[in-house]
Amino acid sequence: MEGAKFSEPEIKKVIDTLNFEKLNGIIPVITVDQNERVLMLAFMNREALERTLRTGMMHYWSRSRQRLWMKGEESGHYQYVLGVYIDCDADSLLFKVNQIGNACHTGKETCFHIPVRDYQGGAGILRELEEVIEDRISNPKEGSYTSSLVLKGIGEVAKKVGEEATEVAVAALSEGKERTVYEVADLFYHLVLLLKMRGASLEDVYKELRRRRGK
Repeated sequence: MEGAKFSEPEIKKVIDTLNFEKLNGIIPVITVDQNERVLMLAFMNREALERTLRTGMMHYWSRSRQRLWMKGEESGHYQYVLGVYIDCDADSLLFKVNQIGNACHTGKETCFHIPVRDYQGGAGILRELEEVIEDRISNPKEGSYTSSLVLKGIGEVAKKVGEEATEVAVAALSEGKERTVYEVADLFYHLVLLLKMRGASLEDVYKELRRRRGK
């Protein structure tokens, strides 16, 4: 696999455009994946940027270690360059990459995984649910409904999905909006659990939906 490599004139143009002096020789870099999910925030000096653009693989400047480093040099979780964008003030960069493995050193898909306070709307609340389920699968908890279902096996979970889908249909036809929403929430939970037990994720479903979007 290779990332996008830039010519020497292109590299010079990018370097000349950026204002490295504003932050004493470094530039903040936001890195996103091909689906534009934010993976991490790091920094580059001129050398890190030049090496990134020449090799097509993400290199950063470590402020704590005071040295250049390539993403994945120890973990194997490389980042291959897909595109680069300069912000309107020419003092920061955004890189779009193909991320191999997880971006965060903790093993999470993104470094931004610690909630403080957030309105978890849309897919956000589903991702939060997925993380809780992942934890219950990895660390069974006494008294946990999720842990008890996992113990019974995927057959039991598949059965529950069928039951919940039927309850959604019944609620929609005869029990009104509030009950329908309640039953759909139950169905979502059991679907996410089924996905995780099958070794799949919500992101896999999102990718499939994106693939179908143009059809």
